Amino acid sequence: MRITGRTTLFVIFGDPVEHSLSPAMQNAALQAAGIDGVYIPWRVKAIGLPTAFESIRGMENFGGANVTIPHKEQAVSLVDELSSEAASVGAVNTVIGRGGRLLGANTDGQGFLRALQEEAGFVPRGRQVVILGAGGAARAVAWSLAEAGVSKVVILNRTVERAEALAEFVSRGSGVSAIGHGLGDRHISERVAECELLVNATSVGLAASDPPAIDGALLRPGMLVCDLIYRPRETALLREAKKRGCRVLGGVGMLLFQGMLAFELWTGQKPSEGAMRAALIQAIA
Repeated sequence: MRITGRTTLFVIFGDPVEHSLSPAMQNAALQAAGIDGVYIPWRVKAIGLPTAFESIRGMENFGGANVTIPHKEQAVSLVDELSSEAASVGAVNTVIGRGGRLLGANTDGQGFLRALQEEAGFVPRGRQVVILGAGGAARAVAWSLAEAGVSKVVILNRTVERAEALAEFVSRGSGVSAIGHGLGDRHISERVAECELLVNATSVGLAASDPPAIDGALLRPGMLVCDLIYRPRETALLREAKKRGCRVLGGVGMLLFQGMLAFELWTGQKPSEGAMRAALIQAIA
């Protein structure tokens, strides 16, 4: 890779960000498309995010940015304009530069739905789902599932107030039945038993020493358990789910498909799915 003064710069903001596989995936896409660009990780604390956004606003060779944990909700207030989906979700994972102005978009939800359908054969309409977490990724997943016609959404979070707030947001915006509980709530076992899809949208599982994001005894055979974490490829939750006879889906597919959508927003070109997937698999291995 040769970097010059003409090279277009793409970044990902996060804290932490060293675990991200987006640089491997997006650099492979840039190379396959013949674009003179480079994608780099940029670790920034929440307090420094406004300054980081101002930096890209004035960067002549800025190509685009991704936003990951824990900045997706904060980024909403740092852009000049929101796509309809980002405005609906209340979180930004993709930033596009337009003549000194920043457009915030969200490709997480559509990427998640595509992974569900193409890699797990799961059709959300009419299903009951449980989502662990109430941050930016959980908001995108909850909203996309509501838009896809699920019958009920249950949000489980350590802080019950955040779970209830997200449930109210989903219910008010989509009309889908939604309810929030704390992780210690006595109703959790019955809520999980009723669901056909359980999604971990928390960071529990990033570390090899992390336990499953939820008590494995609550899982039942046949349900689909999805973990948005993609590194490690098999988290403690997915290992436990397999033991319990559940179907499982890791986070690689969502990462790939949301990244493909972001690339297209930045460049106006459809990326090479093969090049991006191969780069992801190699980086994980």
